Amino acid sequence: MKVHTTKFLLILITVVSTNAKGTNVNNVISLQDGRILGYAEYGQLDGFPVFYFHGGQESRLSSAFMDSTAKELGIRIISPDRPGIGLSSFQENRTFLNWGDDMSELADSLGLKTFSVFGLSGGAPHVISCLIDHPNRIINASIVSGATPYDYKKTLKGMWFPVKVLHWLANMKTDKKLRKYILKDFKGLRDNPEKRMKQFQKYLPKPDKNLMNKHPEYGWEFIEGSKESYKQGIDGVVQEWQLYVKNWGMNLNHIEHPVTLWYGSEDKMAPVHRGEYYNNKLLNSDLKVVNNEAHFSLIRNHLTDILKDLIQK
Repeated sequence: MKVHTTKFLLILITVVSTNAKGTNVNNVISLQDGRILGYAEYGQLDGFPVFYFHGGQESRLSSAFMDSTAKELGIRIISPDRPGIGLSSFQENRTFLNWGDDMSELADSLGLKTFSVFGLSGGAPHVISCLIDHPNRIINASIVSGATPYDYKKTLKGMWFPVKVLHWLANMKTDKKLRKYILKDFKGLRDNPEKRMKQFQKYLPKPDKNLMNKHPEYGWEFIEGSKESYKQGIDGVVQEWQLYVKNWGMNLNHIEHPVTLWYGSEDKMAPVHRGEYYNNKLLNSDLKVVNNEAHFSLIRNHLTDILKDLIQK
């Protein structure tokens, strides 16, 4: 794998590239350890800064659907790729706790002293990392349909079977079967995205199915964001799945910063009991269970409320 080796100097590199909405999506900075960190920006580029951490097997492009809502609310969405994903360099011996420092460097490069953070699904431990490493820089924080530590006994209860399989494979002693599974997923996205759309419309819980049927553009945007996660190959995706099933190394009981928890009553990827887990562990949390919403539908149908909560002073 190609790794960038610029050392000791933090510089901002802007790659001029825009999507159809005119928003910069291929920005990169060089971190102090020589890695490259890629990120996209959506919404109002001089607005209230909110960092968004994408789900597993997604990328910085996965927040494209937020663009118009963020503009209406005067919010600047900053969506970084995680190590080995999209434009970001692979990071050897990565842990979730590394993420908070990376985000502090990104904020410094953008001239931001403070900002809000939220994460979807696999973005949850990345929100927690920021709250542990740099709580004084975080204005508001939210976890949406968030993953939970693997040592939580109910972590797989009620979960959609294909996602259970990924957890089981990631927990094996070798990564051979996980890599084979992930590679198959990538090839399916690349070679037959229409099939993936049909699977969304057929097998997801009713709220997600209704969303994909009514707004197929959301499904296509999700597919594009997922394809981008494999830009450098499968190593970054494989590494992250292995992190999900390891000890996260984070003590939730020590986090004093307020955290809003958003979960859909019909979610089969992050069932409501995961929200209850966080609500019991965190010292200052607010669990919002939204009826008749699932994994994809919750953040899209209630994005305005989620974002408004992040910009309240």
